[in-house]
Amino acid sequence: MRTKTFYISIFSVFFLFSCAHVPLDSHYNGPYNIPDSIKAQYAYAPYRGSCDEVLLHENQDYSIKQIKLTSTKNIIPSAGHITMDYYAIKGPGKKPLVMVLPILGGSNNVAELFAGWFAKNGMAALIVHRHKAYKKIKEVDSMDTVLRQIVFDHMQVLDWIETRKELDLSNIGVFGVSMGGIKAALVSSLDRRIKASVFVLAGGDIPYILRHSTDKGVQKKRERYLQKNRLSEEQFYIGLKKNITCDPLHYAHYINAENSLMVLAVFDRVVPFSKGLQLREKMGKPETIYLLGGHYSSIIYVPYIQYKALSFFRRKFIISQAGP
Repeated sequence: MRTKTFYISIFSVFFLFSCAHVPLDSHYNGPYNIPDSIKAQYAYAPYRGSCDEVLLHENQDYSIKQIKLTSTKNIIPSAGHITMDYYAIKGPGKKPLVMVLPILGGSNNVAELFAGWFAKNGMAALIVHRHKAYKKIKEVDSMDTVLRQIVFDHMQVLDWIETRKELDLSNIGVFGVSMGGIKAALVSSLDRRIKASVFVLAGGDIPYILRHSTDKGVQKKRERYLQKNRLSEEQFYIGLKKNITCDPLHYAHYINAENSLMVLAVFDRVVPFSKGLQLREKMGKPETIYLLGGHYSSIIYVPYIQYKALSFFRRKFIISQAGP
């Protein structure tokens, strides 16, 4: 028992001195209004279609159902379907919901850790799967269209959420890590149905991130593209800057910083820390947690991030007691 207490004390001291928690800028004046020109770019007929639903898992607190939608807004040929894992909370009353957006590659293990955590604590969760076909599009001049399609996909997910009588539509949150955080920033800036947002290891200026990221997968694709097209890294970057307009940095001032939490790692070189800081500045300096780690080494902070994210959503949500 003494040994366990000792280790808990050591870890508590480590987390206390390896994190900095900075509040929202006291001079923040609120988000900018989204211009009509940008609203027009992202206008579409709301999704009201049917869906396929399959039960994947069930326990005493919640069930996990896989939901598949047929997208009605497709601006790239490979779009057409949206897949989600829905963590449906059992019991009476309308439930708040957190959309959990996965990292760029690999499995959905990280997303499942957080979705399960929110569900265990009474918040419905929804993991929006990555669309594998989008990753296969390698042309630089198509990347902006893919990013805009991702926004449309998540807006249609919000449309589906609005059809669920068991959910509290006034309390919808979004949570994302890395690329998931970048996507969360895009949808939070362009869709006012999002009440609260948590961006973990995210940043803005996608062209810069793609040029400088040390992620092995990104590096491999970057080198392959440079060799194939006989480009320098600077030419690659200029091409991206020219073609990508759907970027969190461009839309950041439409995000409500008062309802946002950022988590940044000071030694992050996958999504460079400087670009996380730049996104934070553009947003209006929201509440931010700084971790003493890198992009991957920050995995040791997962329990701490879970606790902080849950506490943040609870602060920002007004939990409804109304029946379904």
